[in-house]
Amino acid sequence: SRMVFDSMPGRAKAESDFALEQAKARTMLTAATDSLRRAVEEFSRQEGRMTPRQREATTMHLKARELLVEEMVANLDDIILRRNEELQAPLRQLLRATLREFRTKGGYDLLIDLSQDQLFVDADPRLDVTAQIIRAVRAAATPSRP
Repeated sequence: SRMVFDSMPGRAKAESDFALEQAKARTMLTAATDSLRRAVEEFSRQEGRMTPRQREATTMHLKARELLVEEMVANLDDIILRRNEELQAPLRQLLRATLREFRTKGGYDLLIDLSQDQLFVDADPRLDVTAQIIRAVRAAATPSRP
C-alpha cells in the first residue's frame, strides 16, 4: 500500500502543500518564541530599576505570554496533524475506491497488504498486483475525455 500511495497522482502536491504549511507554522512559532525571549531579556535588563509592583506585574505578564506560546505549540501540532489528514483524505478515498473496483473487476476475493508486519502471508511473487493497481489508480485519477 505504501508503494501504491507513493505513486498516486496528487501525492507529491499534497506533500508539498503540507511542507509549506508546516514551514508557515514553524515561522509563526519562531516569531512568538523570539518575541517572548526578547521580552524576557528586556525584563532582565530593566528589573533592577523596577518597583516591586512593576516587577511582579511584568513577571506575571511574561508567565502569561509563556503559557500562550505553549498553547500555541499544542494548537499548531493539532492543526498540522489535521491538515495532513485533510490533504491525504482525497488520496485515501481514491485508493479505497480503486482497490474495491480493481478487486471486483479482477475477481479477487481478497487483497492483502504484505507490507504490514502484523500479518504473515506466503505468496508466489507472480501474484503481486501492485503495478496493476498503480496503473488503475492513475487511470482513475485521470479525467476521462468525452
